[in-house]
Amino acid sequence: MIMNDCENRNSAYRGFTLIELLVVIAIIAILAAMLLPALSAAKKRAQAIACLNNQKQLGLGMMLYLGDSGDQFPGAASGAQGFHTEDWIYWRAPGYPTASGQTSLPLAQSQIISQLHTGNATNIFRCPMSDQLNADVEQNAHHTFAPPVFPYYYSYSFNNYNAGNAATSKHGMGLNWTASGPFHFKSTSVRSAAMKMMIAEEPVTLNNPNDNPIPGNLAFGLIDDGYWAPNDTAQGNVLTKRHSGKANVAFADGHSELVPWGYCTNINYIDPTL
Repeated sequence: MIMNDCENRNSAYRGFTLIELLVVIAIIAILAAMLLPALSAAKKRAQAIACLNNQKQLGLGMMLYLGDSGDQFPGAASGAQGFHTEDWIYWRAPGYPTASGQTSLPLAQSQIISQLHTGNATNIFRCPMSDQLNADVEQNAHHTFAPPVFPYYYSYSFNNYNAGNAATSKHGMGLNWTASGPFHFKSTSVRSAAMKMMIAEEPVTLNNPNDNPIPGNLAFGLIDDGYWAPNDTAQGNVLTKRHSGKANVAFADGHSELVPWGYCTNINYIDPTL
């Protein structure tokens, strides 16, 4: 009787067999394989939402700026036109004299940041997916404005469709400097503001088809300054497709939404005078 009790106790404390352990490990591996894609998709959705919130903040900052500037849009922040204090974003390294004859100022002093009173919270200029895409490395390698070196390390740009062309009805929203002087545009001149893209989300990488709808095309497919030059024939700057084929955009009435990247080829969304 005593032997039977010992045998029962030994049997009660018996560990897993190798087969049982392998079955448990296999089940855990299957569950992990099922869960990881869902977690990855959730992370991408969260990043897209954070990016959209950035655009909402930028749209709000723009509306506040317009209220303080006599309804005139800020500068387009073009690389070719040099730094101006009127620019909507101060994207160059601070402390450098530029083509305009002015000395560049820090990003945190940008017009939009000043309106939002967010201090040094300048991450609103970057899509959270930029780091995953290794954007800084590519943008540094493909910058087009030097010397000095001023890569554009940000994700958004300001609509300047056919900018500065006073001879036609087609021009961008931002203040631009032309041979005849500054070329202003007022928000009250924007027609159908709720459907006119104001602040765009451009591709930040050159050869990534998940970010750039025209991989390899340096002229059109990579953000390089704060100036967005779309073209309805798809021969201008484009929108990213990093958010499941779509881009976050702030419109001229201040609202923001996720739109198909192909909006940048539709003149009804890019020409503020239509």
